Amino acid sequence: MTKSFIAQTTYFLQEGRENLDDCLKIAFQAAVQQDIGKLVIFTAYGEGIKRAVENFCNQDEYSHIGLVAVTFPSGKMFTDSKNKPYEATISDEIRALMMAHEIPLVKAHLPFDAVEPGAAQQTTVGRGFNLLGETLNMFCGSMSLCVQAVALACDAGHVGSGEHVIALTSDTAILARAAATRRMLSQLVIREILCKPAVLTIGRNEAAPKALKTGERKIASPGASKRLGKGATS
Repeated sequence: MTKSFIAQTTYFLQEGRENLDDCLKIAFQAAVQQDIGKLVIFTAYGEGIKRAVENFCNQDEYSHIGLVAVTFPSGKMFTDSKNKPYEATISDEIRALMMAHEIPLVKAHLPFDAVEPGAAQQTTVGRGFNLLGETLNMFCGSMSLCVQAVALACDAGHVGSGEHVIALTSDTAILARAAATRRMLSQLVIREILCKPAVLTIGRNEAAPKALKTGERKIASPGASKRLGKGATS
């Protein structure tokens, strides 16, 4: 009986949306190889969903794969390069595309975001979960978003508890066993990291370190991966 397997992980040399097409390709290919039936895509503007539909879902080998979109809650504000606040929104055009392809959209408070206190309060509710998100961000800035996307999709009933899915952003993809937010710490499992940035150009303002050796590494495989099966639970 094989006691291990070797699976490929792709490492990007930068964070961000320039990796989106490669990340989608890796996710769809892994879904076929591992017989995964759903991709959970965390998206701020819907571009990941749009490209998934237009470039992959129309291909026969990927046509059976369902999509679930997860995005930021209403009212969550960001700041641009000029320090001006803005809200990331999905356009009406992409929303119509999602409706036409029956792609659900989950828009809810992110579990790792702290709850702001009232004026008279001095503590922030949920600070512990916020620290958990920061810990995941040591892997890369999108790792916590992938994990939260799985939990929120499970909360909304679009992914079953214990179901294996692939969650992705523009530069990170993981294969995970899903769990709802309330059971995330005890049941959610990151099974594989399919791709991620190796250099955190956004989250840590890094440049590629000189010690980083790039290029394909050849490793002899001791055995083949066991397929998880579509909608597999454990």
